[in-house]
Amino acid sequence: MAYSVAHTIQAHAGAVHVARFNPTGRYLLTGGGDQQIHLWNAQEGVSDELDSRGRSTSIQRYAGHSYEVLCLDIASDSTKFASGGPDRSVVVWDVASGQTLSRFNAHTGRINDVALAGAHDDVLYAAGSDTILRAYDLRASHAWRPIFEAHEASDAILSIAVLPGMVHTASVDGTLRAYDVRMGELRTDVMDDPITSLTPTQDGAAMLLSMLNSTHRLMDLTDGTQLQQFKGHTQTSFRCHSTLSLDESLVLAGDETGTLYAWDTLSGQVKWHKRPDYSGSVRHRRAPDMPVSMLWTERGPDEHAPMIATAASCGTVHVWTR
Repeated sequence: MAYSVAHTIQAHAGAVHVARFNPTGRYLLTGGGDQQIHLWNAQEGVSDELDSRGRSTSIQRYAGHSYEVLCLDIASDSTKFASGGPDRSVVVWDVASGQTLSRFNAHTGRINDVALAGAHDDVLYAAGSDTILRAYDLRASHAWRPIFEAHEASDAILSIAVLPGMVHTASVDGTLRAYDVRMGELRTDVMDDPITSLTPTQDGAAMLLSMLNSTHRLMDLTDGTQLQQFKGHTQTSFRCHSTLSLDESLVLAGDETGTLYAWDTLSGQVKWHKRPDYSGSVRHRRAPDMPVSMLWTERGPDEHAPMIATAASCGTVHVWTR
């Protein structure tokens, strides 16, 4: 069954680079080109009333970055989240109060991705254009110092995926790196083009990769073989994040035409594709002929209420349901 748009959120004055569901799927956190982070009710949608800048009204707003917000990750208990962007700062926030809990400034370039890990989300990984993967212990009094650094990437790191005992990174140099943090070992799988997105399967046996050659690949993490590939979309310039449906029967991703695609995971064939309405966005009203890219696709965690969130370069977020 195909998804259809249930809610439309005019989320940001600039592009929406990232949209993340909290672990229950009730709330959605977005980060945008207007330097803002917003918290939304994903299940109920938002009021039709817009603020003075033409944006929907969020539950909570988090302001602390001096440039765009490119990445977010939410703790498993939903009490805190991490963010990063071109201002080179990695910030940990308290969800309820909106206050900053920690700020890390060890990076010398833009932060492209962050990931909370550990039994109590007390380890924070961050990486970006300075090519270094860093980890921080959020419990330590000297938490501003990285407890781990990996220098193997030769170009910007665009995505991080954490599995038990393993940290995977995707880089513009076209290499998927897997760090065994317990054994201190590294495995590399070289692709043909820059990798922009990583999504592991729920059993950790395979990884979905998005490439800047209009191809998604499902890779076996045991031996590095390609299980399937998915084409038909357009992705040659932007980091477009892909995902898997909750039952993993579909690969879901937006592209640089603003269209959401769904592929059958087993066959690799396109099952459907839809382009939502972007006409209500601030950018569309100012420049209706400007192309729209769908930059992020996120799957909701609730199996009883399947949802997808898509975030676009025009500032619009769509929540899709079956």
